[in-house]
Amino acid sequence: MVSIVVAVVFSLVMVGTAYASFTDIDNNKHKDAIEQMSELGILNGYPDGSFRPDGLLNRAAAAKVAGFLLGYTEEDAQAAAEWESMFDDVYKGMGDHEWAMGWINLVANDGVINGYPNGEYGPGDELQMVQWVAILIRTLRHEEDGMSWPDDYNLKAESLGLSANLSYSGSSVVNRAQMARMTNTAIYDVEMPDSRKLIDIVEFDKEDEPAGEEGQNGDEQHEEVYENVNLSISASKALLSAGGGQTTQITAYVTHNDLPAEGAPVGFFAHVVSSDDDRSQQLSTYNTVTDADGKATVTYTTLAADDNEQIFIMANTRDDSSSHEWTETGTHILASNAASLIEGQITNPFTGEPYLNADIDFFNTENNNYSMFENASDENGYYSIAVQPGEYHIRFYLDKEGGNYYSGTYEGSHHNFSSDKFNIRIEMEVGQNKTYTLDTEMGIMKGVVNNLGSHRNLYFTRQGERYSTVIAEANEDGSFIIPLREGIYGVDAEGGHILNSNVKVEKGKVTDIGTFSR
Repeated sequence: MVSIVVAVVFSLVMVGTAYASFTDIDNNKHKDAIEQMSELGILNGYPDGSFRPDGLLNRAAAAKVAGFLLGYTEEDAQAAAEWESMFDDVYKGMGDHEWAMGWINLVANDGVINGYPNGEYGPGDELQMVQWVAILIRTLRHEEDGMSWPDDYNLKAESLGLSANLSYSGSSVVNRAQMARMTNTAIYDVEMPDSRKLIDIVEFDKEDEPAGEEGQNGDEQHEEVYENVNLSISASKALLSAGGGQTTQITAYVTHNDLPAEGAPVGFFAHVVSSDDDRSQQLSTYNTVTDADGKATVTYTTLAADDNEQIFIMANTRDDSSSHEWTETGTHILASNAASLIEGQITNPFTGEPYLNADIDFFNTENNNYSMFENASDENGYYSIAVQPGEYHIRFYLDKEGGNYYSGTYEGSHHNFSSDKFNIRIEMEVGQNKTYTLDTEMGIMKGVVNNLGSHRNLYFTRQGERYSTVIAEANEDGSFIIPLREGIYGVDAEGGHILNSNVKVEKGKVTDIGTFSR
């Protein structure tokens, strides 16, 4: 027997990419239904501001929407994922649709969605119109004994008005706009046997309702769009245990003019890096707005299929409402029982200031595997990245950010400074199940060496570390720039020529050793 507790779903309104921001529904005939379903939190948009009304739905997605209509929450679904499955193709480790396992168990247990005669559910199968109206008919308590499939359900949909305003064909695949129309009709227009409508039994959370005076609502979140925003993102845990069911909090931080941007809309989505398989359904919400501290937080729950896969989670926010631009950034998480965590702070070697949104790449010299982590550092320069064991060359990429630190290009064994950005390379061996701290706490040494001829390599050795030599290649005019860790260095030219044996390098400072000859 179906138990309807619709009040719960409407307190789960997801704000952020609300209908006012949808970029692709102005000419859609179901625009009003899309807006209403978005306002109620039944269907939501995507982080890029679109709704994708022509997007097709599968039976996994239908289970979640039906679950919301029945009043179930994400917590209910997580608990139900531990139940014994009613279907042969719904189980832990099932693959792309494992995120829906709890929702399928819930709605199947309530008899709202049925499986196929072969004992399978078919979570990836496209959802037909008649299948969705059958779900609505059961939710509205209008299913009768002896109804034949599919004809009686098509006729019932017509008599209840569920197929109104549609080019209805029961065997056609339903898209997102059509689902919005049918669901909107079910909630607002169709009477149940007791003469009530679904909307009549909704109990809105009083804290979310207007507080009397027009325009005043102490708890309501208002969306604000700012120009020239900065956006960073971080995960509370970048490395999680394998096996699925692990959670990490993803926090986006939005600032405007170096101050927290309250009420900024933030969208989130996730995918598997290696296959591009979507994982957005594993997020607790797709859209939200920032709080008074400029932060928006969601939760990601891993699947067993995530094991040993880099999962990319992106956040974006509107920037400059007049041109509908978006600023985006992302972070990575990894579920593995063998991987290690590398974390630290990235600072500008010229100034010592924390560096926001630095790119970091990892090249595993053992298997030639290359991974790029874009915008990896937060507003304080901190990063946290999980990788599998191996021998790595790690590069940190920083833009000059308008700083007039140098002109021209400078290269060496562990650095490359171009006209618009520079990178620093660090070599590192990564073991299993360890946590490493790797900061870029460096300063700069610069100078000019005359009479180098064709042998322009300069060698820098840190006192007390015999095998720590790094190389700078002087330009044709003899000039060089090199980033170095703090310490006292000796500087040599090729052929064993000692140029300077006592140069102090400090973090975030430029040490100019002047001009001298070989």
